[in-house]
Amino acid sequence: MPIQNQGYRQDLNFLEHANDTLALSNLGGVGLAQDLRIIQNNLRNTSRLPFNSINGITDEFIFTTDKVIGVSAISSIPDTSRSNTSLITVELATPYHTYPGGLVTVAGVTGTGSTIFNGSYPSVLIGAGGTNVTYRKSNCVYTGSGDNVFGATVTYTSNTNNVYSNDDVVTVSQSVSVGSTTLNAGTRYFVCNSDTLSKFKLSFTPSVSGISTVNILDTKSDLTQFNFIKEEPVSRLNLENFIRPEIQDQQTFGSYLSGSINSTFESTQTNIENSNYFITKKYKGTNNTTVDTVIKFEGTVNIFDPGNFNTTTGAVTGSALSPGIFIGGTRAFSADNNPWTVAGDFLETNADEVSIGELLFGDGIKIDGVPVTASSDGKTAQSFTHKVPVVINGETYYLLMTP
Repeated sequence: MPIQNQGYRQDLNFLEHANDTLALSNLGGVGLAQDLRIIQNNLRNTSRLPFNSINGITDEFIFTTDKVIGVSAISSIPDTSRSNTSLITVELATPYHTYPGGLVTVAGVTGTGSTIFNGSYPSVLIGAGGTNVTYRKSNCVYTGSGDNVFGATVTYTSNTNNVYSNDDVVTVSQSVSVGSTTLNAGTRYFVCNSDTLSKFKLSFTPSVSGISTVNILDTKSDLTQFNFIKEEPVSRLNLENFIRPEIQDQQTFGSYLSGSINSTFESTQTNIENSNYFITKKYKGTNNTTVDTVIKFEGTVNIFDPGNFNTTTGAVTGSALSPGIFIGGTRAFSADNNPWTVAGDFLETNADEVSIGELLFGDGIKIDGVPVTASSDGKTAQSFTHKVPVVINGETYYLLMTP
């Protein structure tokens, strides 16, 4: 048998001890067997990402849509770990192997217990293979099953924080036909065109060999549910990345991993989520920004049309894509930089309030209700509410007006 710090004995014909743990401890020291088990299991680590939906036009797998699954059964039992609380378990017609913690909404349960079962709750447990989901209902102690779940559904609100990145190797949990392509279980596919947050494409080859995108051109919404499976081995390099580096600037970088690794990941995720939220509220040139808040600004507002979309009248008046600012549904500015339109011999506007900086009358002045009369000195205004300055031959005069 092997002797500690000496190895196998030749006179025993290299006979190995029946206890592998003892044999490895004798060869490499106490604890080596446990270290090898950790490394071995780390190399077998995998993660899963349940299929959500597809974009048949762009060949992308999308993970930001809500997933609606049929309900086959639903039941409730008292939660022994919390007072006045029930654990409700929903059996799914189609397994959906996601992770707990996301919001689930049960709807369509009728009959006994319907007021208890229906509603939105965070999930606390996902059953083996995603066959069921369990959530807690507070201020309720109920034992029983739903007697009518025909047509009932459970909706998983998307809670995917990130997806796989480019050149990650994935397989599928079962063979499934997607559009004109069949994804076979056991076949290695390569992630490409990933935004790492919500979507990616698949390729038959890695990027170093040239991407060959999987065609998923399909409009069906009842595709077979499956999981993407990714190998997640922990290598020596991964562990070395957690070794505290030599820090020269202690004042700025001295707090390296001052908390736990988990708390650092959580704070990083919080920062990412906050950034994603505020990006939707900020003005940007890559996407539309829609807000329901009052916008106040001072100075000049410039509208640019770098694609020259507004070069034709039809594009300006007949397309919602035409760049512009609209006030009360009326285009405030367009190619001629004013909200007025020419209607025969008149200028018209539908704006609630308008102001004129400088208006040139090229051929006389005509105001409805005011007859053209010869002017002379000595005329006095009886009453007026508004004054309109006009320049005639370089001199400023005022039109005194009443409603």
